[in-house]
Amino acid sequence: MPADPVTEGAASPGAAPELAPAAPADSASEEATAASQSAVEEMATYERAAGEAAGPAGPGASPPPPPEGDRPRPWALLGRVTVAWALAFGGVALLQPGLPELPRAAALFLSATAVIGLSFAWVNAFSRLALHRTTYLALGAVGLALVLVTARPLAGRTAAIERAAAITSGVVLWTTAHAGLPETDGVIVARNEIHGRVADFLEEEIPESPWRIFLLCLAQLLVAAGIGLWIGDGIDEKSHLIPIALVATLADAWSVAQGATALIIRSAQIHYFLLRFPLLSGGPAAFPFLIGLTDFLFFGIYFQAARRFDLGLRKNVLLLGAGFLLTVAAAIFLGAGLPVLPCISILFVLGNWRDLHLERKDLRTIVLFLAAIGVAFWLFSRLAHHFH
Repeated sequence: MPADPVTEGAASPGAAPELAPAAPADSASEEATAASQSAVEEMATYERAAGEAAGPAGPGASPPPPPEGDRPRPWALLGRVTVAWALAFGGVALLQPGLPELPRAAALFLSATAVIGLSFAWVNAFSRLALHRTTYLALGAVGLALVLVTARPLAGRTAAIERAAAITSGVVLWTTAHAGLPETDGVIVARNEIHGRVADFLEEEIPESPWRIFLLCLAQLLVAAGIGLWIGDGIDEKSHLIPIALVATLADAWSVAQGATALIIRSAQIHYFLLRFPLLSGGPAAFPFLIGLTDFLFFGIYFQAARRFDLGLRKNVLLLGAGFLLTVAAAIFLGAGLPVLPCISILFVLGNWRDLHLERKDLRTIVLFLAAIGVAFWLFSRLAHHFH
């Protein structure tokens, strides 16, 4: 029969009673003390681990960092970059009349360099926020709406000036035709001279708002950062960067070769696509068109991909910056508009070639994709020539 826990160890009947030893009470006390000491040691171990994570122990030691999801987003960096944009743009615009007069080529290169540096900082600030992909897409949509609203008055002004100059200079051709005279080279030169003088006069009499140009720059960069980071965050594999770079190169080169870029540059629609910055040279106020919105959009794609796949941010910023500056320098030297995307795409792929592993199936996909792109470009070219 099992013993009753309460009566276990009691004396048998008829036996002399014995005093219970004091050892069990002392054992319970010792066990409680050991448990308490163990709890204290565990707490001390936890505090030491927290102190090591936070830094050196002491009265001024910082608490352990919050979890990744609870860390505050670096909005202050975006604010500082925006202030830097405003100070650079506004400072050059205000001080422009007193600046030393530089050769136009040098002034254009300096202004383009300023735009590149400030735009890189803007995209980096948005990337550091680590927002959700949908949020980046929404920011790009907001930026697009702001571009349409902000650029419309500037484009309307340019179109009105162009119409006025064309009407005035067209009188020369109309008079020549009405008099039955041939349209000689001299007549064409006179017509172009009148057109240019009328346009310059109206440009001075109807000045643009520098702050509207500044706000348009920020809106264009919001489009580039939002959509570029959205695409960069959605790339599943590093090898997919190669077809993206190929498409960017072919599309930009095709646009320039087929004259689509030149058509935009010569029209009032240029305000929607190209960023402007005050000319870094003395003389009358000037805000030349410098670099395209889509160039910075693809910078956002490559930048976010470099961060996402740990390709090295510093290395890739240097590669992409070199691509921008080389293209700008060549365009100024040659006096012609050149596409930026081929240069930055080639440098990006070559600089990260060891990390962009291609499998056989990837090569087959790229070949088929390029064939489809080639057919699409050919069809668009045929349609463009047909409607031209």
